[in-house]
Amino acid sequence: MAEQDAQQPQRRDADQDLYFSVEQVAAKLKVSARWLADQCRDGRVEHVHLARKRKFTPAQVQKLLDSHTVKPAEVREQERGHERAVQRVLRERARQRR
Repeated sequence: MAEQDAQQPQRRDADQDLYFSVEQVAAKLKVSARWLADQCRDGRVEHVHLARKRKFTPAQVQKLLDSHTVKPAEVREQERGHERAVQRVLRERARQRR
């Protein structure tokens, strides 16, 4: 019995390392916890919702950072050019089907 009791606190500590709270992530990102919670509530930010609590895995925090990362202008222009080319091809294919 004593062995089981000794293992439970360690398990809780390990579980806490798997998830970050809204407050922890907000502090790391230097944003308000209110803004982050609102983003979660509106479905704009990937998160885990368990037992009425919003939590984040390390991968979700990275995804949040990646989604808000601003790329240099020349990279954005290249991506826009690619998107335009794809749209052009799709329009041409649609015309051919008619």
